[in-house]
Amino acid sequence: MTLHFPSELLLIIFNFAVHTSYEPADQPDSPSFDMSVSSALADIWDGLTGIRKDAEYPESQIQPGVIAHTTNPFTPLHISHVCKDWRDIAFSASELWTSIYVADGMASTPHLLRLWLRNSRSQPLDIVFRDTPNGSSGDTILEMIEMAAKHSVRWRTFKVRLGRHRLPMVEVKKALHGIVTPRVQTLAFSFNPTELGDTQFDDLWTSLIANAPKLQELQMWSTKYSEDFVSAMPFDRLTCITLVMVCFEGGTLFWQALRGCNVLRTLAISFSLSPGDLPWLFTQPPSSSAAVSIPSLRHLRLIGASDLCVLLLGLHLPSLSYLTMHTHHTHLRYMRRLTTDVYIALEDFLTRSQCRLLSFKIRDEREGGFEMRVSPILRHFALRDLVELRLGSAVGKKTLGLLVRRQTGGSHLQFLKHIELDALVAGDGIPFAGLVAGMAASRSCDSRPAANLAFLAVGFLSRTQLILEMRAWNDYIAEEGDLKVEKVFYYASGAELVLNALGD
Repeated sequence: MTLHFPSELLLIIFNFAVHTSYEPADQPDSPSFDMSVSSALADIWDGLTGIRKDAEYPESQIQPGVIAHTTNPFTPLHISHVCKDWRDIAFSASELWTSIYVADGMASTPHLLRLWLRNSRSQPLDIVFRDTPNGSSGDTILEMIEMAAKHSVRWRTFKVRLGRHRLPMVEVKKALHGIVTPRVQTLAFSFNPTELGDTQFDDLWTSLIANAPKLQELQMWSTKYSEDFVSAMPFDRLTCITLVMVCFEGGTLFWQALRGCNVLRTLAISFSLSPGDLPWLFTQPPSSSAAVSIPSLRHLRLIGASDLCVLLLGLHLPSLSYLTMHTHHTHLRYMRRLTTDVYIALEDFLTRSQCRLLSFKIRDEREGGFEMRVSPILRHFALRDLVELRLGSAVGKKTLGLLVRRQTGGSHLQFLKHIELDALVAGDGIPFAGLVAGMAASRSCDSRPAANLAFLAVGFLSRTQLILEMRAWNDYIAEEGDLKVEKVFYYASGAELVLNALGD
């Protein structure tokens, strides 16, 4: 085959094809970290903007083997199968093989991993071990972990998320014990807690952290860690902390450790969504006068029910810009205070922090009353500069009224450019046709393009309402002209919302 393009240009194209993970267009400024809760909730937090499912590359459908990214099934092997010239380029370009995502493993998977490790040569490696519903034997996974451990000096990212497998944990510990990780920037680990038995991993992870002078991102899942482990965590240089169903001995120590966060930009924490569960990560918040202040933190992502109150009541985040919450609204008697709930705690937190949010996304799993609970939050002064808003639970005419931009001065939420309403319902009677178009029009006629609405996505809980709103929108366009808004209208039944919350 005669090459029609210089090999340098082809290599640039190949790099884009292999190393660009599929990200839905509705995920602006979202840091890349793996936020998993359990097999059911895991994929909510693969960017935790996925309340409405974008299923083109669902992680649950990834087949066992080796790929380059969670959501991109294209690999250097696909390139190498086109022709000899492309194969020569692919096999000689070590940078194409540096991202290694091991999804379970069949008998041939160790051979593929060996190929990736060999072709990457001396390049830094991003390695992820992740189980899928397809499953594979623990011995195969152990073999691949041992294989990867021999290249630990090249690790830049090392993530293990193997919650479904029955692994020989003593052997896993031997494979990872004493390795050197001078380049590691991201470290994450999760094993099936029922398989841990008496095997203690605190000393192993403490050793890995101690031997990782460049560590910046730490992610941990569902197990119990000692106070010694918390003391060993380098909070002063971590930029991203992800805690999923993690239990620390002595919650007070962790509050104290958070005070040492000097450069932390992203904090992601999940509790159980089951209402009524008591907090186990934080036994109680500091007093309001001694709230933990983290001036560098910009992204906060939370999953939980009543236990979120304890967290929100103990934090002061003056630089917070991006807040995402997935909750199950429930009342909690907090110490000697009057009965409070997540929304009261959230208001207290926003007022205390004096922050100015650019993005706010929230979903409440409790049926009914979401619009009433979230309305005071939407009026809070912390949202005065909001650019992106996503409401993942049922709202109606009242919320649309809040989103209309008035022509008089002092308009609230006047800078919104990105609006997503995942469940819009008209209530009893005839659907309110045209209000969505009117709301969008109020935000699209400013002489300053930077202040105009750019994206609007609405999921209607009634097919009739969807049809009427589509007609009203088209009629408005025909009469007034294009609003220059990227619009997505779709039907989203309650059942679909539940399924999509559990998807990727």
